[in-house]
Amino acid sequence: MNRALRRMGGVAVMVAGLAFAAWLVFGPVHYWEGGARLDRMAMGLAAMGAISGGAWLIFWEPESDRAAEEASEEASEETTGEKLSV
Repeated sequence: MNRALRRMGGVAVMVAGLAFAAWLVFGPVHYWEGGARLDRMAMGLAAMGAISGGAWLIFWEPESDRAAEEASEEASEETTGEKLSV
């Protein structure tokens, strides 16, 4: 998937999660009683999951990029170590 599309999707999911959370906090669900309170808690957890999922989509890094970044860090540490020993 294109990186820009993934980030736009992440922003959309995050905004939807924030809107859902705001509805739960400020909406009519304050007057729910009994078993509906458990439903409200489950919806709050779902909103948190949507916000976390959106952040994951925005800041996602493929495994191949991580391996290349780690290899470049190791190479820079090796060259730094060689310069210090001279």
